[in-house]
Amino acid sequence: MNRPNFLIIGAGKSGTTALYEYLAQHPQVFMSKVKETNFFELEGHDKLSGYDASDPEGFFHYPWSVTDRKAYFDLFKDAQAGQAIGEASPMYLYGKKAVHRIREELPDVKIIVVLRDPVDRLYSRYYHLVREGREPSPDFADALQKGNIWWKKNDLVQEGFYYTHLKKWYDNFPAEQIKVMLYDDLRKDPQAFVRDVYRFIGVDPEFHPDLDVEYNQSGRIKNKFKDRLIGQNGIIKRSVNAVFPKLVQWMKSNKKIRARYIEMQASNLEKPKLEKALRLQMINEIYKYEIENLQALIGRDLRKWMGA
Repeated sequence: MNRPNFLIIGAGKSGTTALYEYLAQHPQVFMSKVKETNFFELEGHDKLSGYDASDPEGFFHYPWSVTDRKAYFDLFKDAQAGQAIGEASPMYLYGKKAVHRIREELPDVKIIVVLRDPVDRLYSRYYHLVREGREPSPDFADALQKGNIWWKKNDLVQEGFYYTHLKKWYDNFPAEQIKVMLYDDLRKDPQAFVRDVYRFIGVDPEFHPDLDVEYNQSGRIKNKFKDRLIGQNGIIKRSVNAVFPKLVQWMKSNKKIRARYIEMQASNLEKPKLEKALRLQMINEIYKYEIENLQALIGRDLRKWMGA
């Protein structure tokens, strides 16, 4: 049975989708066709296929996840001998079960983590949910109010507690199996960033992926009619998928067509700039302790995140 020998465990909205795509392009790498399987956190769970009255706040909305053991390992059955095998599930970073389940099943697995300024990450997550019409509240500043939905859902405020989350991974795996990288480095020099990852998982680091497309962008929809046509769940995508599902797969595999479609979607999004004062307030009131301790844990200077 083919099994993953590396995992991207997060953080969400920190470049994990881009990294997943860059890895999938490498001929010596096999990536799960399902991004965010969440298997090691949600194995055996019943999935809600859509929003349900029993779950109005979307705590259990994970219809894309793979929760059946056979279905999960079948995702890797087509991997070729010698390929590095991986998947990407940001839920693993903060999940309660994942770290222990992965240690049991994949004790030698290599773990890749990409971290982003926690306020910027949360702001991007907020506008990702705005794009989908699922924002936790109308005002981003509501995240300062402890005890509300922003603090109850794991993928909002709490996902940015990087030190707390990573400490349990370092407690369960040797440090040499964990690669912590920064979103800032991905933005600054994506080729050097991805080369470092290739080297870590043991494939040719000189391969050059297509780095031109910016994946998984967040923002408020500018034109709702246009979004109904070409959005993530737009009429065109749903219609073609219903009638010609193989054509959709071909379009996804065609770099130029896919890039153009993503650019069209992104052009219909806008994201107001985060106010500096609000950002600093969130750092000081929510994330300061986590950032200070994270610096020592991973050996990186993160004063920029603190506003220094």
